[in-house]
Amino acid sequence: MTASFQDDPQISREHINVNVGKRVRMECELSNLTISGNMKGLWLRLEDAEVFFYSTSRINSDQRFQIEQRPILHINNGTSYEIMTYSLTIDDVRLDDGGTYSCQEDNRILKLFLLNIVERPYFVTHEYTTLLRTQIGKNVSIACEAQGKPSPFVSWIKKIDDDQPKTMINCTTTPTTCQLNLLNVNRWHRGVYECVATNSIGTIGRFYTLDVQFPPDVYSSKVKSFHSIGDTITFECLIDANPEPDIRWLHRFNDDINQEMDLSRQYNQGFYNNRRRDGPIWSITQEKINSTRWKTILFIKHIPKRFFNSKFICRAKNRHGQNEKSITVIQNQHHHIISKKHRHTSLSTRIPTTSLPKQYSAGEYQSTSTVHFFSQETDELSNDSQKLSPYLYYSLLLTFYSFL
Repeated sequence: MTASFQDDPQISREHINVNVGKRVRMECELSNLTISGNMKGLWLRLEDAEVFFYSTSRINSDQRFQIEQRPILHINNGTSYEIMTYSLTIDDVRLDDGGTYSCQEDNRILKLFLLNIVERPYFVTHEYTTLLRTQIGKNVSIACEAQGKPSPFVSWIKKIDDDQPKTMINCTTTPTTCQLNLLNVNRWHRGVYECVATNSIGTIGRFYTLDVQFPPDVYSSKVKSFHSIGDTITFECLIDANPEPDIRWLHRFNDDINQEMDLSRQYNQGFYNNRRRDGPIWSITQEKINSTRWKTILFIKHIPKRFFNSKFICRAKNRHGQNEKSITVIQNQHHHIISKKHRHTSLSTRIPTTSLPKQYSAGEYQSTSTVHFFSQETDELSNDSQKLSPYLYYSLLLTFYSFL
C-alpha cells in the first residue's frame, strides 16, 4: 500500500537532504475540510507507519519533533482566502530520522517528503599517534577508519608539496578502513602521510609523520687528491643520517685507527698545534642542508710536505651505525724532492740561531706514527749537517719547521 502511494503521480513530493545535527522543516497546506474541522491533520513516516502528530496532539514522545499549525491569508486577483499550514520540524537530525514523511488529512495524503540524512565523513578513532618512528628494513602498517553517509572513500597520500601530492596505492581496503602498508622501509619512505576520507558532503584528512632512522652514509667525490707542497686544498663530504650524527675529520699516516689525529676535536677546542706564522694550517666548517643531510668541509692552507701519502678521513656516527670516507693526499710527480746540491746553492742567507721556532710537541699530535715521521726527517737533517756549514744546517732546519 505504501508503494502505491509513492508511485501515485498525483501526490506532490519533495526531496530533502539534511546533514546530521541540523534542523529540518517540512510544510504542507491543509484543505478547507480541515479548516472547517471535519478532518484532522496527520504526520507519519511511511516506512514504519510511525505517527508523530494527530492534529496538534503529540503521539511520538521524541521532543525533537515539533508541530506547527497556523492560518495564512492569501490574496489572489483581488480575492482573499485563508489557508492552513501544517509543519513538522525535526531538531538535531539523526541518521535514523531518514525516510518518507507523509502530511495527511486523516487517511488522505496531501504531500510526501523524502528525507535523506547525509553525514560528513568522520574518523572512528579519535586518539592516534601523529609521529611514527621506525628503522630501515622494518615494516610499517597504519590503519585509517572513517564513516559517513554516503560511505566515504578512504585513501592515503604522501605529501611531497602542496601542488603535487603522491597517491599511495598499497592500501588494504575494507568498507570503512584503508590500511597503509609499507614493507622493508628505507630512508625515502620518511615524510608526512595523510589519510583522506571523502564523500559528497565533505572531505577530511588526518596526518601522520613517519620518521625513518638509519645509520650514516658518507659521500666524497675524491679517493685520491694530487697536490704540490704549499697548495691550498679543500676536501668536502656529504652525510645522510637520521638521527643527527657526530661528524669528524681525522688524519692518519697509516691504516691503524688507533694512530689517528682528531682534527675536529682540536679545531673545536681551539688546539691549533699545526700553526704557521700566518695562522692555523686547517679549518673546518659544517652545514645542515636539510633534516637528514649535512655538508662538512676541511680547508688546508699551504699543505706541508709531511701531509703527503697520508689520509684525511670524514667520519660520521650515530646510534644506528658508523660510516667514513678517506682521501689520500699524493704529491705531484713533477715536484721532486730538492737535492742536497740544490739546497747548497739555493740557500745563501745567513740565519741567526735565535730565530728558530719552538720544538714540535709530539704528544699533542696524538700519533706515534707522526712522531716517527718527524724524528726520521730530523735524523736525516742531522746527518746532512755533518757535511754542511752550521749556518746552512740552521737554514734547512728552519725551512722544515716552516711547514708545521
